[in-house]
Amino acid sequence: MDLSEKAWDNRYLNNDIGWDLGTVSPPLKAYVDQLENKELKSLIPGGGNAYEAEYRFKNGFVNVFVVDVSKTAIDNIKKRIPEFPSAHVIIGDIVEVEDVFGVMIEQTCFCGLNPNK
Repeated sequence: MDLSEKAWDNRYLNNDIGWDLGTVSPPLKAYVDQLENKELKSLIPGGGNAYEAEYRFKNGFVNVFVVDVSKTAIDNIKKRIPEFPSAHVIIGDIVEVEDVFGVMIEQTCFCGLNPNK
């Protein structure tokens, strides 16, 4: 299976993203709804279209970060949520993120990583 940045970008360009629910995942929504600290710094790795980030941002969470290798996925986020802080949307490989986060919210990212990483 091709797990390159280009392959992921092509999947978003061709809408070949069967894991994408088109909305925040119900279990992740339930988890977020019980969080009280809206300043908790969190990472959504392999965020894709980042509906979880959008949900959190629109509900007052201020330190939500998204990283994805697909430029198209990142562009989709920026188009859909133009008010989302651009510094919180990162094009890159999650294994290269060197920041520290209080929580990581992940739905389908880790199953798409090359096992060598």
